[in-house]
Amino acid sequence: MKNQRRKDRLSALPDEMLHCILSHLSSDKAGRTSSLSRRWHHVHSGVPVVDLVDPKSGRNKYELPDHNCRTRYEAKVCFDQKVTGAILCKAAGTPIRTFRLDAFSPPRGLLDQWIIIVSSGVVEEIDIKLRYWEFSGRRLCPFGSSHNASADFDKCDNKRYVKTQHHLFGCPALRRLRLTNWTLDLPPPLGAVMSSLETLCLARIMDPKDQLQQLLANCPRLTDLTLQECPSLKKITVTSAHLRSFAMICCHNATRVKLTSSCLQSLHYQGDLPRKSLFKLANHAGVAALKIEICEDLSEKEPAEFVPATKLIRRCTELAYLHLSLYPSMAHCCSFFSTDAVPSLQHLRQLVLECCFWDDQDVQSVALLLRDTHNLEVLSLFLLGPESESDTEHEDDDDYDGVDCTKA
Repeated sequence: MKNQRRKDRLSALPDEMLHCILSHLSSDKAGRTSSLSRRWHHVHSGVPVVDLVDPKSGRNKYELPDHNCRTRYEAKVCFDQKVTGAILCKAAGTPIRTFRLDAFSPPRGLLDQWIIIVSSGVVEEIDIKLRYWEFSGRRLCPFGSSHNASADFDKCDNKRYVKTQHHLFGCPALRRLRLTNWTLDLPPPLGAVMSSLETLCLARIMDPKDQLQQLLANCPRLTDLTLQECPSLKKITVTSAHLRSFAMICCHNATRVKLTSSCLQSLHYQGDLPRKSLFKLANHAGVAALKIEICEDLSEKEPAEFVPATKLIRRCTELAYLHLSLYPSMAHCCSFFSTDAVPSLQHLRQLVLECCFWDDQDVQSVALLLRDTHNLEVLSLFLLGPESESDTEHEDDDDYDGVDCTKA
């Protein structure tokens, strides 16, 4: 009985299973398991994942990842060597299939080497977020309360963003690609090299050469596309016939988005009130999940200005999930849902509302919305407080990843 209690069942698992378990941890934590026992000494080297986050934020040039480093240069070398070691320490026959990196101003030459080594194998997922010295991290939304709120990058950031490494677009097995804080730079003959890509997320991307459309045109199997805070985006057409999910978050300069896929099931829009010709969908009836988050203050808007958004909801006749975020209050729900729009909600099963409730009119607006949603199963209400500058603007917030821009 005592021997059974002392038996280490976790260590008794085969290497393949341990590799799968450790692949859900960061590379730092996976590497620490090597000190557990002899059995674990080399297990982490067989994990096909590199997942590291640079602890530096750039707020202080002497900010250190540990107490042994005393200069900015030494702190930099610590993380750079950690990434290099994580890539090169893999056991023979262990390809890197997932590469996730959140790096603070890595040396350009070393960053290129990391990408070249990783992309030369059978990598399936690449997620690289870059941060820079004196990087404001300001959200690219013109409706914030700060005096410098804008949908465009600061002038000081224009030449700071690193250009995308060409090898990123030549990975034959790549299925998921996420890039944050880069300048888009495609290789001259792009061709159809992204034929295996299924998920693409571009956040805070500079596109001085207007190459985004070229990139999308060469992703024939794209199923999930997310574009976040990309000021250069104006008109795009997504031709992938497999597209099922599309999200456009705070791309305030966009004027036209055409989605030709008849398989589209999920649509997420965050920005100002959409204009008449913003979205052109091949199959509105196929959209089962719709999320609309309006960043701007709606209190001064005329009813006619709500028509494009209302029309979009009305045309999605098979909606099962609807998420609305309206500012400053739920009273504007009346403008969203006139009598001709409500019938499109007859199949609705889940409704999420983000708004402020100031008076009885707001409550009546919700009652109007719920009046004809007979099949509703889940109702979620997120009550938002008064807007403040700290909620909408994150100056010098280097942990910001450009995902959320709500008025919470």
